[in-house]
Amino acid sequence: MLSFFGGSSNEKVDKSKYQHLTMSIRQTVLERARHRCQKCSVKFSASIYPQFEHINGSLKDNRPVNLHALCPACFKFVEKKESRKGIVHNMRSTFGGILKK
Repeated sequence: MLSFFGGSSNEKVDKSKYQHLTMSIRQTVLERARHRCQKCSVKFSASIYPQFEHINGSLKDNRPVNLHALCPACFKFVEKKESRKGIVHNMRSTFGGILKK
């Protein structure tokens, strides 16, 4: 069976290609969502621009299957989850530096 990215679904995907959220990845996600919010179905426009939720929480995993297109109102509910990983990393860095002293 072919996966969304080509090849079989059992093959490993080269995640290095998806470290950055490029315009082509954004376009793929928006086309899959039919240019609508994937939570409330509001249509995106010049005044309602899409935000992208990382389903698995990894901000470096920008594969289209890991992204949901959301309107700003719906993204507010997942924004804390999106930024939590950065906070945890900063805390680890801070405490790691203190413990090494």
